Parts: sequence; C-alpha cells; structure tokens
Amino acid sequence: MTTSATPTGGSEMFPPPGRGARVGFTSGRLTVVEVLDLRPALFARGNERWVLVECSCHDRTRKELRWGSVRSSNTRSCGCLDAESRRARRRTHGESETPLYRAWSAMKQRCSNPNIRGAHRYSGRGITVCTEWVNSFEKFRDWAMRHGYVEGKELDRIDNDLGYSPDNCRWVTKLENLDNRSKYLPLDLEAWLHEHARQLACTPYEVIKQALESYLGVSRVDRADLA
Repeated sequence: MTTSATPTGGSEMFPPPGRGARVGFTSGRLTVVEVLDLRPALFARGNERWVLVECSCHDRTRKELRWGSVRSSNTRSCGCLDAESRRARRRTHGESETPLYRAWSAMKQRCSNPNIRGAHRYSGRGITVCTEWVNSFEKFRDWAMRHGYVEGKELDRIDNDLGYSPDNCRWVTKLENLDNRSKYLPLDLEAWLHEHARQLACTPYEVIKQALESYLGVSRVDRADLA
C-alpha cells in the first residue's frame, strides 16, 4: 500500500498564502483589480500574497498592497481617508495657525516629548497637562479668553512644581515671565556671568543686556545715532 509522506516543514503545512484573494474584493474605498505574486512576508516567515488595488477617491489611485492588510480592512484607502480626517480636525475650530493654538501645542509638547530642549524642566520633572486641556483645544481656548489672554502674552504656571491646569496657570507679559523664571536660576549664575563675560571680552551687564534684547526681540540702537 502506497502512503503519501507527511510533510515535516515548509509551506505545505499551512494554508496557501493569499487564499481567497480575488479581483473585485472591496475594503473601504479599495477594490482589488489584480491578484499579484507571492513575496517574502514582512512580519513572519514564508511568503504572502500581494494585490493591486484601486481607490475610489477622486484621484483613482492604484497601489500594490499586502492581501492580508486589505482583507482585514487594516488598509481601507490609498491614504485619502487619513488626509480628509486631518483636514476635518483642522476645520473643527479653524485656529490651527493662530498664536493661541501654537501655545496650546507647545504646552503639550513640553510635557510629552522627552527629546525637546528643556525637557528636564517639564516631562523630566513629571510636569503634565490636565486631562481637560490635553484633549481639547477648545476648552483651553475658552479658559484663555476668560482669563486675560491677548496676543503677545505667554502662558505661565503659578506654582512651578505643579502642572498645567486652569487653577495653576495665568497669562503674563514676556517681562513678567522672565522675572518668574529668574526665581529658578542656578545659584552659581553670577559666577557663570563673569566667566561668560570674560570669554566675550565684555562686562556681565553687557551679557545680560544682550540676552534680554534677544529674548524680547528688541533691536539694539547704534550709539552713533544717539550722538
């Protein structure tokens, strides 16, 4: 009696990769227009089926995709759905280019991105943004307009050891914010100023003056114009 050998390895032990792939299959805005070849799997051993799909968006974009991604609906468009979603979010309040929106975005970045400059003063110290604000620009905006926000003012935490919340924030001028920050300068600042002035061949006063002019965006006045 003849018996067939039972495979001990290889693809014969598993269902044929890409089984069920067919022209006309739809997922979201995608329609399979051609079943392609097997290619090395991206996330596992063996091969997987690829398909050519066409998106029903205005551009009728065609792309080659993994059949498994299309079949499971992990991929439902050529990318147009994500783009439309981003545009819709921007249209929600129409203020994504305003200084107030940038202040809100910068606040969240300071508390969530460990790679930004000065992260040790925010996320590194456990400073966070309250749930009310982190999830809603509109709520942050409404609070800001009720609490003295005007363009040019900066967001300041009243208690530097606490996070960003309605109870611990206020709007201040640049000078007020600079004064608040000065309370937390290193104790050896004076020594640093003298050393920095020596390296620049100027006085400590000139170092401070240049720093203030740079921070406030004030143009230096040519002394010759004052003569």
